[in-house]
Amino acid sequence: MIRHEDASGDASRALFAEYMDLVRERLGDAFVPTEQIFATEDDFDAPGAAWLVLYDGDVAVACGGLRRLDPGIAEIKRMFVTASARGRGHARALLAELERLAADAGCERVRLYTTEVLREARALYSACGYRPVGVVAIDGRIDLWLEKAITPA
Repeated sequence: MIRHEDASGDASRALFAEYMDLVRERLGDAFVPTEQIFATEDDFDAPGAAWLVLYDGDVAVACGGLRRLDPGIAEIKRMFVTASARGRGHARALLAELERLAADAGCERVRLYTTEVLREARALYSACGYRPVGVVAIDGRIDLWLEKAITPA
């Protein structure tokens, strides 16, 4: 079940903390999360934005947010599936719902920002039709802007 929730809720914050642990594990303790990369909790309360938490039974196992970048363009942020729930289609379901919300809001494109070391996420996004539209080299890591065309509702 996918629910609209507050990004500052307990389940959301627990998932985001686990996400940050994974990112630091892959990028090292020197990595500093920024608003540009992860947005803020308030960004998901703005017009055209959404914050979703996916539950497997009563357990929160995935999260992701959507915000407007420009007219016709939405951005997916903080998409994450907890380690114990991977490989069950949760990420695809969450991604599809975020894309549907963007289309319902009249968007023609969805973007997201990821890093090279999140191989599983990059494989998912590629399989779901996301293509690179920009590469950013920062502090020895390679980050990627990915984008997908969608049909507005």
